[in-house]
Amino acid sequence: MQSYVENVEVAVDMTVGNGFDSKNILEILKPKKLYCFDIQQDALDNSKKLLEDFSNYELILENHRDFDKYVKENIDFAMYNLGYLPKGDKNITTNAVDVEKSLKKLLGKLNKNGVIFITFYIGHLCGQIESAEISRFLKNLEQKEFTVLKFLFENQKNNPPYVVMIQKR
Repeated sequence: MQSYVENVEVAVDMTVGNGFDSKNILEILKPKKLYCFDIQQDALDNSKKLLEDFSNYELILENHRDFDKYVKENIDFAMYNLGYLPKGDKNITTNAVDVEKSLKKLLGKLNKNGVIFITFYIGHLCGQIESAEISRFLKNLEQKEFTVLKFLFENQKNNPPYVVMIQKR
């Protein structure tokens, strides 16, 4: 993160999960404000415990597709960690429709040089479908406005996760 982003005022963790990404954002990027979204109360409860040393964040029980109801400022950094809640119900997963809706809104609110990281988990069917559909969306972003990079493990077996970075020019 720190290699691609500096001077973060507003950051968003679109899929807070157990709070590890949120904690990294708070420790490394030191935003003035971090908004954290998840659809599961367990995720927010786990995150609250992990983030108890911080005060510059807000936990929000809401689907990330509706983040704009809560985040009125423009955004410098956002992160998605797709799939299901680790140690949670594997039937509750993110989905391409919601991710694409939130991305469309997010790209419009992203500041110049702002960055989005998306981690895709393709070791399960929902993740494979989500990856394919979101990849189609990302390939159609205007290259004069956005740079899209894909980071993947070439030598790992069993469908390892990969990360996509989007930066607004």
